[in-house]
Amino acid sequence: MMDRGMMRGSRHDRRGVRRFRPYPEYQDSGVEWMSGIPSHWETKVLKRQFRVVNGSTPKSGEPDYWDGDIPWVTPEDLGKIEERVLFEPGRCITRKGYESCGTQLVPAGTLVLSTRAPIGHLAIAGTPVCTNQGCRSLVFRDSSSKTYFYFQVRAAKPVLEAAGRGSTFMELASADLESVALVVPPLEEQRDIANFLDRETVKIDALVAKKERLIELLQEKRTALITRAVTRGIDPNAPMKDSGIKWLGAIPAHWTVKRLRHLVRHIEQGWSPECENREADADEWGVLKAGCVNQGAFVESENKALPLRLKPLPSLEIKAGDVLMSRASGSRELVGSVAVVRECRPRLLLCDKVFRLHTNARRAHRHFIGYALNSRLVRWQIESVISGGGGLASNISQEAVKDLVVVEPPKKDQRVIANYLDRQTSNTDALIAKVQMAITLLHEYRTALISAAVTGKIDIRAEAA
Repeated sequence: MMDRGMMRGSRHDRRGVRRFRPYPEYQDSGVEWMSGIPSHWETKVLKRQFRVVNGSTPKSGEPDYWDGDIPWVTPEDLGKIEERVLFEPGRCITRKGYESCGTQLVPAGTLVLSTRAPIGHLAIAGTPVCTNQGCRSLVFRDSSSKTYFYFQVRAAKPVLEAAGRGSTFMELASADLESVALVVPPLEEQRDIANFLDRETVKIDALVAKKERLIELLQEKRTALITRAVTRGIDPNAPMKDSGIKWLGAIPAHWTVKRLRHLVRHIEQGWSPECENREADADEWGVLKAGCVNQGAFVESENKALPLRLKPLPSLEIKAGDVLMSRASGSRELVGSVAVVRECRPRLLLCDKVFRLHTNARRAHRHFIGYALNSRLVRWQIESVISGGGGLASNISQEAVKDLVVVEPPKKDQRVIANYLDRQTSNTDALIAKVQMAITLLHEYRTALISAAVTGKIDIRAEAA
């Protein structure tokens, strides 16, 4: 259930979906943002199809209310789940906790929707559950296909987000949710569409998984190339010596082993203001997020807009040549990842979850340091000193960074190695980018196919037969 603008998608999406025929006859849906629907389908407001049940949270300081046997779902649970059906949320409450607040148990098969921070995460309850106030449960009023309506409500995410309200955070109120229009085919057709989408999305997901595995292999190859270059050099005939470190082995005879503190004179950390939950426009100040450093690349779009009322700190502005390290993140793999900023737009500020490493210009070539810190040699050390866990963000301290062991070639060798790796990794990076683009197009096609099927833009009855 999407409007024409939401249905447009990319040219690739439209070509893929157009291989399926439309229905022979359509009627006006009667909904402003929804185009025609098949003549034998009907529209319903959501409250006629579902009973909407709100959630609540027991008092957090009462141990008797928590760690019971009643599954209690939050938006975080819905955001983490990769499967369609949710069986085990992160927390459970006791019977006393359940009775202490306004949450309600709903049956297995209910659609559980996040309606606050963010709007639109969705799952089918695999067991009776209750939720917090950030979710609303959609309990079926009849025997409609649960899978069909899962696909339809998921496709309606832009509509649900547009209906959200709020200044501090966006929330979808029960009344607004209940008034959202749904399109309802006959029951047998619901099942046909659900089976068709099950089959087609499995194919797409399998292809995406293969491409993601290809990216993993390419990244492993890239890391192996970097590791060899920054620990062994690029001259296969160079004389070698024992490094004196068992897990490092031999290094070129004229190289040395140092702690990073000898090559980095200062580590700087940014700030953490309250930002707007959107990327900054080109003429606005933006504060970087931890994800700005990923797989050795600087991603400038990973930022949040600084409100106009807050005065920026120009000393924290990011410049070309900066060496950045992700300090803290919910993703352990991201912590310790390093990127050298090749270029970036103005007005991006360092955040408190990212370090800026000021290298010793006399001894260290910035791009060599960037490569060295993304080698397996350093990654192994970072994994051993990362702290956090148990629901807390993983992080690394400045002292732990300074204590990292690296191999130090003469600076002229560092420059030669960095230039060599620039050339060698550019081919791999270009191939990875192509595969990532293919994955993006597959995801867009998957979204367009689901939307087209559940809104009657394509007739899949022949496919089902």
